[in-house]
Amino acid sequence: MAIYDEMRAQLQELIELLEQDTQYTAAVAHGAIVADQGTAQSHQQRAARIVELKRNYGLK
Repeated sequence: MAIYDEMRAQLQELIELLEQDTQYTAAVAHGAIVADQGTAQSHQQRAARIVELKRNYGLK
């Protein structure tokens, strides 16, 4: 059952990262957050992890 727990944890991480990405993008678009080097770097790291998890599960 450990494999299913790992899959569930990774899919939960993917959902949380997608929610964070959506919130960040909306905040920048509405001017609530000014994208600086720190926030852009965090966004880039989050996006890379999203791509990695999606690729792992064969998602587009």
